[in-house]
Amino acid sequence: ENGPFVAVATVRHRSPEELRELWKKAILQQILLLRMEKENQKLQASENDLQNKRLKLDYEEITPCLKDVTLVWEKMLSTPGRAKIKADMEKIHAAIGQGVPRPHRGEIWKFSAEQYQLRHQVPHKSQLKDIPYKELLKQLTTQQHAILIDLGRTFPTHPYFSAQLGAGQLSLYNILKAYSLLDPEVGYCQGLSFVAGVLLLHMSEEDAFKLLKFLMYDMGLRKQYRPDMVTLQIQMYQLSRLLHDYHRDLYDHLEEYEIGPSLYAAPWFLTMFASQFPLGFVARVFDLIFLQGSEVIFKVALSLLGSHKPLILQQENLESIVEFIKNTLPNLGLVQMEKTYKPGV
Repeated sequence: ENGPFVAVATVRHRSPEELRELWKKAILQQILLLRMEKENQKLQASENDLQNKRLKLDYEEITPCLKDVTLVWEKMLSTPGRAKIKADMEKIHAAIGQGVPRPHRGEIWKFSAEQYQLRHQVPHKSQLKDIPYKELLKQLTTQQHAILIDLGRTFPTHPYFSAQLGAGQLSLYNILKAYSLLDPEVGYCQGLSFVAGVLLLHMSEEDAFKLLKFLMYDMGLRKQYRPDMVTLQIQMYQLSRLLHDYHRDLYDHLEEYEIGPSLYAAPWFLTMFASQFPLGFVARVFDLIFLQGSEVIFKVALSLLGSHKPLILQQENLESIVEFIKNTLPNLGLVQMEKTYKPGV
């Protein structure tokens, strides 16, 4: 806590049994890594496999996209030299509001990121080392154990990620490993696997890494993943004040039972709702984040709580309130979710 040398004073000799266990764990991890390297070679061949792409997009849409809206998107995406041309933002907002075609969603996120960079100063150029993705993959990370543990916990029921060390888990491991090496200050933090996972469902592994970099640096999300978690604590306080200002009765009800946002909203911010909400809803949140920035997370959190206020106010003890917000609210169905989501929310 106070520096790298504190541990020296507290070193103790391990028993032979403890040493055996540590060696056993290290050997198993090494075997796992070797297997992953072998599987990675196969992964390159299957990256563009059509069946894999269908598997990735296996989730229920919230706002189905009509054919004429799809044509509007296709026209915007096919603009020659689009990365250097500022598009009509009103047109983009209108199109987002009418829906995003699932097969084009990844390309639309890339397009939104390009537009964002055209309109904003890019803060990360001086602090971000420009190391090619393939070079990062050749290196070892000290975060490998934490990443490996979380692979099976990330979208465990989604067919693309459910197979142990299948294509989904391998690609996810690669992205998280590469990011931990690129940004040693953050390294790997729980929650990042869900953000990377959502990106990976909509695009290639390398593109997902680029957009993770964009979200973390250009949009400033990396602040909330720093080890001290100070930014996350500030965000929880800000959400509390927003509740106080916009939904005072709900704020008072939660205060009565000493329920602060950190009890339920920390995973919303760290995973951008992906750890608890249906993927169709999460994809729509990402649509907005790429369009408007990270403040969308506050707006969606406030909208979720406000639109379910009568049901939350019916809960009359700490356990039932927290249980409702954490577990019942995310499963109220896509129709209810659609009411929560608004393009200008």
